[in-house]
Amino acid sequence: MENTIDLNPIPYLTWTWLKINKDTVSYDFSFTENSGNEIQIPDNVEISSSKKITTKLPEPECSIGKAAADLIEAGAPKGKIYTFKKSNSNEEQKPLIIRITSNANCATHNTIHALEGSVAKVIIVYGVAAGLSGVITKIYAEENAQVHISKVQLCSKNLNQIDDTQITCGDNAKVKLTQIELGGSHINASFHATLAGYKSKFISDTAYICKDTQYIDMNQTVVHTGTKTECDMKTDGTVKDNTTKTYRGTIDMRKGCCGSKGNEMETTLLLSPEAVVKAAPIILCGEEDISAEHGSTIGKLSDEMLFYMNTRGIDQKTAEELLTRAKVTVAASNIEDEEIQKEISDFLTR
Repeated sequence: MENTIDLNPIPYLTWTWLKINKDTVSYDFSFTENSGNEIQIPDNVEISSSKKITTKLPEPECSIGKAAADLIEAGAPKGKIYTFKKSNSNEEQKPLIIRITSNANCATHNTIHALEGSVAKVIIVYGVAAGLSGVITKIYAEENAQVHISKVQLCSKNLNQIDDTQITCGDNAKVKLTQIELGGSHINASFHATLAGYKSKFISDTAYICKDTQYIDMNQTVVHTGTKTECDMKTDGTVKDNTTKTYRGTIDMRKGCCGSKGNEMETTLLLSPEAVVKAAPIILCGEEDISAEHGSTIGKLSDEMLFYMNTRGIDQKTAEELLTRAKVTVAASNIEDEEIQKEISDFLTR
């Protein structure tokens, strides 16, 4: 039985006629829980089946909307927690690698709990073949913890996905999110980060290709509540064919976050007159002593770049393909596993 729900609501409404305030979908939310398979497990990780942790950090918030979050929570009643402890080894820590595959509707609820002073590296690879994939990933970064989570979406064109990353940071904690969106049909990829701790930091690097008849809808929110916090959000991708891409990016500087800095930049290479591109970069300011910048650019291959390529024997189509691939390759270089980097490269080639 299908449910019609709203997804990715913008934090503060804008003009209705812009049709950017939300996304609306109709899906069958009959889920089977699927927490994925751990392909590589570092020594400093403990795994348990639960959703509850002990922490003084505020509960992370969602960006996909309460209705969708409730349906995914209900579809994944057990959940799984990955607890990262501070390592006593001086050796370079390997990442936790999780693969999520399925041929039917699946719901995933994973929690990354980085304890005080720990280093957590996580790579999640999605290869779902069909149906609906609902994903909630919660990240708790305790004091002085460092987290790098990479999400790689290499699903088939028969897949619809709702993917929400929810983050909360303590004092001096740092979270980095690398997100690659390449497959699927209708994709809702969102995150919400709360910088509650003193000098906490969040960095995101998102790359995507929107092709054929794909629909990609993104809702990215960073809330600053702690003093001297910092965020840097980057989204870079290509839109072509008969596709639709929507970007919502919000930096919310709330009262009390004095000395904080925020930056967001979204760049789109537009390669088709039939494609639809919508963007809403937003800065909300409730504090005086802050610094924040934002921007969004949409454009085709410049005449200068095309001339440069032509003088080196590269035609327009090849130039567009090279730049499209380069956007993804640059972001993928952050992923700390060469085999997965190659997997992304092979997916692009196919």
